[in-house]
Amino acid sequence: MSQNIAPERKVLTAIPFDLQKTIKDLKVYLPAQAPLKDFIFQNSLESFINLSFFEGINTASETFGYKTMLSIAEFRSLYKKGRIREDILDKIIADKKGENSVAEWKEQLLTKNYAPPAPARIGQLRSSWKKQYNIDLDTLVHPTLFRMLCSYLDQGISIWNFPLWKNGFLQSIKEMEQNSYTSFFKTERPHKLLLEGNHKLEDLLKIVVGDESLYNRYIFDQQFAHQGWAGMVSIIEDRPETLMDAKKISLEELIVFELLLEIDFLDRSLGKTWPPLCSKLATKPEELFQKNKATELQEAQALWQEAFEWTYYDEVLASVKIEKPQYPVSPQKTFQAMFCIDDRETSFRDYLEKTDIDCETFGTPGFFNVEFYFQPEFGKAYTKLCPAPVSPKYLIKEIGTTTKRAKDVHFEKQTFSLSAGWLISQTLGFWDAIK
Repeated sequence: MSQNIAPERKVLTAIPFDLQKTIKDLKVYLPAQAPLKDFIFQNSLESFINLSFFEGINTASETFGYKTMLSIAEFRSLYKKGRIREDILDKIIADKKGENSVAEWKEQLLTKNYAPPAPARIGQLRSSWKKQYNIDLDTLVHPTLFRMLCSYLDQGISIWNFPLWKNGFLQSIKEMEQNSYTSFFKTERPHKLLLEGNHKLEDLLKIVVGDESLYNRYIFDQQFAHQGWAGMVSIIEDRPETLMDAKKISLEELIVFELLLEIDFLDRSLGKTWPPLCSKLATKPEELFQKNKATELQEAQALWQEAFEWTYYDEVLASVKIEKPQYPVSPQKTFQAMFCIDDRETSFRDYLEKTDIDCETFGTPGFFNVEFYFQPEFGKAYTKLCPAPVSPKYLIKEIGTTTKRAKDVHFEKQTFSLSAGWLISQTLGFWDAIK
């Protein structure tokens, strides 16, 4: 007698949430945004350098919404202006798609209407709060969150220090909740969760999200809604020496506090009992780092990009070969100028130094480490150009101007005295309001 044995079924179970792995992965993709004193430009595509060029920029664009290439319309405009040469475009198409496909692909590049790119995956899960509940958590949570981070991580801009900061970010907030007449929260639940120690990150995610398989994705969505702040916290956690006035803070503490704020606003909007986010999802969002085949639009942009780059290849090399004229340098400088580092200052400095070869210019981030008073020519008063608690050691005076600035009585020294200040406020103040 034969016996039919049913084949063993394989039960698929969801991978349990691993907090430490999520934090580690998050640190890889967040921008390495150090505090301003280091002022180093960070490449947001650095996390994708293990991929080939076009695969990396396409993945970054699909995942985080980074704009990594010009649009088709912009490439076509450059082509019409001659900034992308036709012969080079033909060669790129022939190399990539074959000699027999040049005419077909060239026609598509110049005339075809491509489907627009899909929206970035980041933020899709957390946006369900707005779609399903009509609640914008970013607008509600971020003002409080950013004020707390600004105050806690302050490096001397504020006159008053953040209280109780030596025990770390979350512990400081907890002590302030215990000892203050007011609260950071408007509802009772997050206040109790924090004070009673029931603020384990997984427990908070269970309240807000509900489905363990979505925890990782929700944390990415949440932190990339303010990736500059999250990236800076990540750097400070790993390298506390980046702060002149060291403060203890971790990415996990930031996420916990933000989840408590979210629970607070959700309780205020929806009442004390509301279903977690997972209960309203019709379908789960696709994997954040899912690999997709390049779209027609991405293939077209890649061809245009290569043609654009190779158009300039010879011109750039030719300009490098041209020797710059040597000008005699005078030991006496006509003037010196300082500029805050940004996208405009380099060209401005180059223009000044080309116009006057005896001048000298400097670039420094936000005038840091150059605290000073500035006194304009013919001015009797000077202005403090540095953070409030700092006492400047230097006075920079303007000299050599040919025109005298008009005086403004509002800035006369007498306005700072009690009697004259009151009198000017009652006269000129009302007149300014009328004007």
